[in-house]
Amino acid sequence: MQVILSGLHGDACEDSVSEGLARFFHVKHVTMIRDGISDNPWALIEVADSYERVWQVCNQLRGVFHRGKAIHLYIPLHQEDVFHDLEPHQHINIL
Repeated sequence: MQVILSGLHGDACEDSVSEGLARFFHVKHVTMIRDGISDNPWALIEVADSYERVWQVCNQLRGVFHRGKAIHLYIPLHQEDVFHDLEPHQHINIL
């Protein structure tokens, strides 16, 4: 599953993002995107967590500041490898 992280400083790198999020996600891979303003990169993060876990962490980290900048975590739509931890009796079937 993929997550987008913005609100980073220009000195952020793949390793620092991976290490910083290791206590929240099972980070598989980080790609830094440095288009536009050089002091405002963002990261595309590949994680090995369920959608529910990713949603929980994104909500948990909403409003958190890192070195004076608010960080934002987004879950991109249309992901093929999203899996859910819901039990069968918790599923909602909409016709």
